[in-house]
Amino acid sequence: MPAYNSRARRRLAAATLLAVTVSLTTQACAAGHSPSSTAPEAPPAAATAAPAPAAPFTAAPPLNGPNDNTPKPAADEDRDIVKTASLTLTAVDTTAAADKATAIVTDAGGRVDSRSEDAGSSSGRAHVALVLRVPVAKLDKTLTDIKGLGTVNTLEIKADDVTNQRVDLDARITALQTSVDRLLGIMRDAKDPDALIKAENALSQRQADLDSLRAQRAHLGEQIAFSTLNLDVYAENFGGPIKQYHGFFGQVERGWDGMVGFASGAVMLFGLLLPWLAALALAGGVGYAAIRLLTRRH
Repeated sequence: MPAYNSRARRRLAAATLLAVTVSLTTQACAAGHSPSSTAPEAPPAAATAAPAPAAPFTAAPPLNGPNDNTPKPAADEDRDIVKTASLTLTAVDTTAAADKATAIVTDAGGRVDSRSEDAGSSSGRAHVALVLRVPVAKLDKTLTDIKGLGTVNTLEIKADDVTNQRVDLDARITALQTSVDRLLGIMRDAKDPDALIKAENALSQRQADLDSLRAQRAHLGEQIAFSTLNLDVYAENFGGPIKQYHGFFGQVERGWDGMVGFASGAVMLFGLLLPWLAALALAGGVGYAAIRLLTRRH
C-alpha cells in the first residue's frame, strides 16, 4: 500500500509540472503578439523622415544639340556665291586702257567674253565696253589692278547665294540618273516587245531631262567659279579720232568738210543768238512805239 501511494504522488507531481509549463508557454506567446505590448514602437516614417532635397535645375539641351535632327545651315565656306562686279573708268586712251585690262584678266586665268568700241564724235566720248570673266579667288586683286588704269567713276559688286539652287539641281540629277539606270535594267530584262517600246520612250524623255539638268548645273558651276566683271572705259573729252586727208581729192574733201563745219557753226551761232535777237526786237518795237506816241503829243 505505501508503494502504491508513492507512485501515485509521483504521477500527480509530473502532471502538475506539465500543466504549469504549458500555461507559461501560452502566456509568453500571447504577450509577444499582444498589441498592448510594452516593446518600444518605431516612430512613423512619414513623421520622422527628413524632407528630400530639391533636385538641382538643369537647363534643357539646345535645339541644335547632338540629338537634334533639325537640318543645319551650311557653313560659310560651303556656300555657293555668284559674284558680279561693274566698274566704270575714265582714261586718256580708252583703247590702251582696255588692252591693259584684258592682259590683267588673262594673266589672272580669266577670259574676255565680249568687247565693243565706240570711237566717239563731236557730241560723244570714245567708249570701250568689256565683259570679263575672272576666277572668283582673284577678283579683288584684279579689280585693284584695273582701277589703276584710270579714274574710277563707279564700282559695284553684287553677291548672290545660289546654294539652294545648286543643291536642288544635284538632287534632281541624282534622281533622274537612278531612274535612267532602272529603265536600262528593265530594257535589258524585258521580253515583251510592248514593254520594251514603252521603256525606250520613257528612257528617251528621262535622258533628255537629265542632259538639260546637267547643262544647267555646268553653267551654274561656271558662274560660281568665274565672276563676271562689266568694265566700261570712257575718254576724258568729247571728239573722235582725227580724220586724215591725202592727195588732191583729200584736200577737196577737207575743204568741203570745212565749209560744212562753218555752216554748221553759223547755224549753231544763230540758234545761240536767236533769243537775244528776239528780245532786242521786242525792246526796239516798244521804244519805237513810245517815241511815235511822244512825237504826236508834241
